[in-house]
Amino acid sequence: MAKKKEKKSVKKTMEKKPVEKKLEKKLIEKKSVEKKKLVDKKRLDEKKTISKKEPEVDEFEEISDKELENFEIEGLNMEKLIANVCNLVAKSGDEGIFQSDLWKKMKLTSRDGSRLALKLERQNMIKREKVLENGRWTYKLKIAHAPVSTQSIEAAPCLICPVEQKCTLEGEISPRTCPLIEQWVITELTNIKKPKK
Repeated sequence: MAKKKEKKSVKKTMEKKPVEKKLEKKLIEKKSVEKKKLVDKKRLDEKKTISKKEPEVDEFEEISDKELENFEIEGLNMEKLIANVCNLVAKSGDEGIFQSDLWKKMKLTSRDGSRLALKLERQNMIKREKVLENGRWTYKLKIAHAPVSTQSIEAAPCLICPVEQKCTLEGEISPRTCPLIEQWVITELTNIKKPKK
């Protein structure tokens, strides 16, 4: 009877083995699929982490001096465009303006805008400062040379003086003794002291 029980037990283990092998194979396949999903997820997470750690740069490929010198945007008057860009950058003052904000105002593509900024920087019209803004490298544009205002001398009497050619420091007609200059200076000082509304 012990032999019969042994035979039945061996027979049962032999019968179980193919079923167990199938289950084991399925389990291995399932683990393999799960492992692949984990590896793929890990790679995706690594890419996201890398992109967070290394901020993007709002910049395009290197451009040669000759390409920049000849750079034009089709259908636009470049002189007028450059004047408008410089005016907007100058109005932003010491704070500067983000390159991307300027291109949005000017309705330019970022590619054209970046090239135009490079061109103006190489012509010493603007300065580009690399700054990190919201995890992204970009440029702040500032005017290289602040425009001089002529407002203070627009009403100067010398510009329309009929005897300007005879005026000298030591002559009969002199800026030191000119009543027109004296009146102009008094008027300008009075205007400066008045609070602007």
